[in-house]
Amino acid sequence: MFVTQIRPVTDLRNHYPEVESDLQHGPVVLTKNGYGASVLVSISLYDKLMAKQAMYEAIARSETEIDAGEGLDAKSALAKMRATLHV
Repeated sequence: MFVTQIRPVTDLRNHYPEVESDLQHGPVVLTKNGYGASVLVSISLYDKLMAKQAMYEAIARSETEIDAGEGLDAKSALAKMRATLHV
C-alpha cells in the first residue's frame, strides 16, 4: 500500500533530499497554489506501473481479438506452439 505525500512544488527546489526520501514510501503529489499539479514516483514504482499497464493493454488486445473471432482456444494454441518448437 502506498503512502501518498502532498508537498508544495517549491519543496523540489528547497527540500529536494526530503522529497526524494518520501518517494521511497510512495508517490508525492506536488501542489501549486494549493492545487494538485504533478505526481512524482520512484523509478521502481514507475517500472511496476508500466509493467501493469503493458499487461492491461495486452489483455485488452486479446479481448478485442476474441470478440472479433480471432485467436485460438487453449488446446489449439498449445498444439501450434508444440509444432513450432518441434516438441
